[in-house]
Amino acid sequence: MPQAGKAVRSLIVERIRLLRLLGRSSSGATLGLCAVHLLAAVTPPLTAYAASLVVEAMNAPRPALVPCVVLGVLLLVGEISDQGREGLAHVVAMRVEASVRSAVRRLALAPDGIGHLENSDFADDAMRSADRDSALGRSRSLGSAATGQLTIMFRVLSALASTALLAAYFPVLAVALLVVALFIRSVIRRQWTALAKSLDARAQDQRMVYYLSELAVRGAAEIRVFGLGDWLAGRFRGAAFASAAPTWRRMWPVLRRQWWTVLVLAVCAVAALAVPASAALAGTLPADRLVACLLLAVSLFAITAMGQEAFDIEYGLHAMRALDRLTDRFGTAAAVGVVPRPTGSAPPLIRFENVGFTYPGADRPVFAGLTLTLRPGETVALVGENGAGKTTLVKLLCGLYRPTVGRITVDGQDLATMDPHAWRARIGVLFQDFIRYPSTLRDNIALSAPGQQDDDAVRAALRAAGGDDRDPAFPAGLDTRLWAEGADGVDLSGGQWQQVAIARLLYARQAGRHLLVLDEPTAHLDMSAEADFYRRVIRSVSGTTAILVSHRLSTVRHADRIVLLRDGQVAERGTHSELLTLDGGYARFFRLQAEPFQEEHR
Repeated sequence: MPQAGKAVRSLIVERIRLLRLLGRSSSGATLGLCAVHLLAAVTPPLTAYAASLVVEAMNAPRPALVPCVVLGVLLLVGEISDQGREGLAHVVAMRVEASVRSAVRRLALAPDGIGHLENSDFADDAMRSADRDSALGRSRSLGSAATGQLTIMFRVLSALASTALLAAYFPVLAVALLVVALFIRSVIRRQWTALAKSLDARAQDQRMVYYLSELAVRGAAEIRVFGLGDWLAGRFRGAAFASAAPTWRRMWPVLRRQWWTVLVLAVCAVAALAVPASAALAGTLPADRLVACLLLAVSLFAITAMGQEAFDIEYGLHAMRALDRLTDRFGTAAAVGVVPRPTGSAPPLIRFENVGFTYPGADRPVFAGLTLTLRPGETVALVGENGAGKTTLVKLLCGLYRPTVGRITVDGQDLATMDPHAWRARIGVLFQDFIRYPSTLRDNIALSAPGQQDDDAVRAALRAAGGDDRDPAFPAGLDTRLWAEGADGVDLSGGQWQQVAIARLLYARQAGRHLLVLDEPTAHLDMSAEADFYRRVIRSVSGTTAILVSHRLSTVRHADRIVLLRDGQVAERGTHSELLTLDGGYARFFRLQAEPFQEEHR
């Protein structure tokens, strides 16, 4: 029993918390929704009373016009309240959902690193707490759960009001009907809402369904060229079946157990009709009171209805618990604010001291005893086979991950003890998968230094990257909207987007960032632009520490120092000529890439 009491208290607390979520919406919309619910709650008992007055007036030698008008008005008010309640509930739910999604975004951005974003538990909880999708007759959102809980609360109030009025004539019958109705509702809720738990357990399959549906849009061209429509549709059906089939299978046993609840409700319905009817036949209950009692009984039994709100609430409780888990884990982290302006006027001295790093859940480390020094103002190229850890090293340097062992120092200070936002304000990064912001050309360049927009500097950075805002590709100059899906937007080729991304990095340098990282900066450039890259870009940022990550060794041959990564450590280091003389792994890679061009000239 103590355990059952604890479960009941926990359930009540969670239901109250759902109602408190309504505070995330505007007060006007929430108060309006409560007013409409209250109107809908009092209308059935008042309608029963008005109907009894109509019957009484018809049996008495006086006009029944006023009672009929009152009854008609109440019926109209009930219909209007139902319609208004649906619209207001949608508005309130949407605002609550927007607030919850904002909270999830803040929690996702709060940690200094990005390791949590690659964790499946985080992804599942983020999806559960902020999902707006729907399936199996229920909406998966905290907003719908909060408005659903409000619906249930006022429905109970309406049932209590009907019970109180019915008890004036038949107290035992009224209390018995209320107890049975609440019991039946509790049983049905437990039977059906268990399906929400079943579906909630398939969060990973649901993420796969969402990914495949997005892939059908983003990869439309490749899917058509390769004729993958049937394959994609099959994978989608398979993922959808894996997600929903266990829940559908659990529906049949629930349906088979409904017979006894239907039987109990039928017995209660007979009692609700028979007891007042017997009194009326015995002459102890007037006809008008008989009508009122029957309508009150019908209103009371409305509490047994299992609407969509029951599923909304059950799934919403899972969503709220997921949000609680995210808040417990990341709620104490400092929220990401405005990136400060760069500090310091010189590039730093950076040392990787016996650094080891292993991704969470991985079997083997990426780095084991990595030692490397990045001297101020030099250009260092990182090369190596796929999986050697080049991009991971960059993310460690940016403070997005922390070493598992060892440390990284900046001018002698441990990077782990530094303010990550202040440190990143000194870094400009061009990742291989750079972001293509759905905004203007100006923003796509200037966002690398927020709050320091200068059109002349933007144009200079674009020209240094090999582009020009007067190019026909930019019909509105810096105001050109780079958004392929917008009616007034334009898209760019891969090489043009690469130029914009490089310009973004160069603009960051002009804004005072003295450590630049370029991860595969020529991946989308043609051979001519690639050949011009070093002269145009790298030499234009002299006095800045530049780190080049590339598979194309022709891009890095002019670097001050080349570092070959292998087996989690620095395998070779030196200039291009020194490494060719060494005749090791770098020389082998270089000859392998140069061989096709040498054969063409033979």
